[in-house]
Amino acid sequence: MSARRYALFAALALFIAFVSANVIANSWFRGWRLDLTESRLYSLSEGTRRTLDDLSEPVELKLYYSRDAAAVSPQLQAYAARVREMLQTFQARSHGRVRFVEVNVEPFTAQEDQAVELGIEPYRPFQGADPIYFGLTGANAIDDQRIIPLFDPQREAFLEYEITRLIYELENPNPVRVALITSLPIDPASASDPLAGRAQSVFATEMGRLLNVTKLAPDFTEIPDVDVLAIIHPGQLSPQQLFAIDQFVLRHGRAFVALDPASLTAEQSATGFDPFNPVAAVPTASTFEPLLSQWGVAMAPTVVMDLDGALPVRVQDPNTGQPVDAPQPLFFSVPADQLDREDLMTAWLSRGVNFGLAGGLTWTEREGIQVQSLARTSGRTMRMPAAEAMMRPTPFDILRMWPQGGGRIETVALRLSGDLETAYPDGAPTPLPAPLVEGQTPAAAPPPPPATVEALARSATPAEIVIVSDVDFLADDFYVDPTNGGSAADNASFALNAIDVLGGSDALVSLRSRAPSLRRMNMVDDMEADALRRIQTRQEELQRELQETEARLAQMQERGRGSGFFAGNLGAELTPEENLEIERFRARALEVRGELRSVERDLRSDIDRVQALVVFINVWLAPLLVAGVGFFLFWRRQRRGSARR
Repeated sequence: MSARRYALFAALALFIAFVSANVIANSWFRGWRLDLTESRLYSLSEGTRRTLDDLSEPVELKLYYSRDAAAVSPQLQAYAARVREMLQTFQARSHGRVRFVEVNVEPFTAQEDQAVELGIEPYRPFQGADPIYFGLTGANAIDDQRIIPLFDPQREAFLEYEITRLIYELENPNPVRVALITSLPIDPASASDPLAGRAQSVFATEMGRLLNVTKLAPDFTEIPDVDVLAIIHPGQLSPQQLFAIDQFVLRHGRAFVALDPASLTAEQSATGFDPFNPVAAVPTASTFEPLLSQWGVAMAPTVVMDLDGALPVRVQDPNTGQPVDAPQPLFFSVPADQLDREDLMTAWLSRGVNFGLAGGLTWTEREGIQVQSLARTSGRTMRMPAAEAMMRPTPFDILRMWPQGGGRIETVALRLSGDLETAYPDGAPTPLPAPLVEGQTPAAAPPPPPATVEALARSATPAEIVIVSDVDFLADDFYVDPTNGGSAADNASFALNAIDVLGGSDALVSLRSRAPSLRRMNMVDDMEADALRRIQTRQEELQRELQETEARLAQMQERGRGSGFFAGNLGAELTPEENLEIERFRARALEVRGELRSVERDLRSDIDRVQALVVFINVWLAPLLVAGVGFFLFWRRQRRGSARR
């Protein structure tokens, strides 16, 4: 066989082998992935893998996306590719349990009608643009459906959680079951009643609408089998009740606890008595010992005041006697940037959370327990005894006692995770004997009820507990706009979102935010920041020169050398001195504007050079290196051949 024919057959064999290898790999090894990205963008979290492995029936995910309409938005196109790749990763990892389908939604088609009917929200990048549909629906074998109305690129860090949550809800369609312990008049079950529901807060109404809530009776001794235990300003709990809570947390590990060193809501309670101790009034302070200290958390009987986040209140000015709005540090807002931006419970909150007479939470480091702050104050804070804070000192009184220095960042909400130990190592506490009635002989203490389940000494399930040092933040007065009934802050959203996240499976609760796929170019960001600083500096200089020019013109008026134009006489003719001063400033303004345009041109030129360098390295450098190595090897072989001759 000639060398030419041999080479032809070899090339054909290599081509067939290449095509066959790709077909086999695409068919047999579709689920195999090699993720070399720094942030593991194409690797599913352990929680997602567990959720997919636990699926008992197939799930179909249908992505509705307007390809043509999205062409005007490159950022949205890039994010759509990210969503598509994530869904393909879900399908590949599920071993056939998840099926992914994409629907191209075009205007005035049956696909658009179907998207609208399912609740996919259209997005228009600008007025008059064609609607862009970019949402997801999920359905299981019995046609239960869940929906993500719109994928927002700003929430890319939580893309995996949103899709995993949708799949989890299809597998577990029932709402989260919550057991509620509270001494406040919060009754989510009655929120749907047209008469009784009027007395309920917006939080209680939403809690009853979104969750399956069971409010425990004041004499409870056991906690039912629920997903989450919500404890909101408990009254005087008995040792047996505290033991039941302790065992629930060790066994199930999910609890939302809202305490308060000084509760205005409790002071203004409509019932006026503690349901857990009817002979006493509703306590204004919550105590949760010995459980709180056993978890390593403490809340002192003091109130935190935040000057930077102080909310305005209407008070009487002590100097003028007139009503004025003054910042009240007892009531403060924690803005979005002081919330944990990576935890799923708080990352989506954009309007901040308002607190009132809140306590400060501290904790001690313990092995196997992680604590993260969910909401923090600013650094300009001070503390006040709870009894003094309940007297509601005015903002002017507080400012007079405010220290000149000091202050620290306080935590008003935290998340505790890990394995806990019981606060009752000796077992269930013995019930106390009933109080004696006059003339009755003392009786022996009743024996403890027989234990139906063996008491735990350590967590059977890793705990996930949210602790908030305020309950007034759930009252309508702190976040509901009285003019329209809408929310002015994310108070209820925070509490409901925390309970909802805790109510998910262990795998779902373990999910956290992820790094975005579109990473910032640090070099370009630094260049832009430097140019912005230079531009701002020149603008400030120009502003100062304008003020100096105005001051000189005003001096001319005072000395009688001005025309009067700048003193209010608009019909006056400018003097030569005024014209000279104005022309001088105009020339200087033109000079500064030219410098600013030069800075902008230099920035654009620098960015273009960086972009060209990046393109060269990513597109041309590797092929050139390969070609260079090939030419070198060819030259070396030719040289050896010549030497042999």
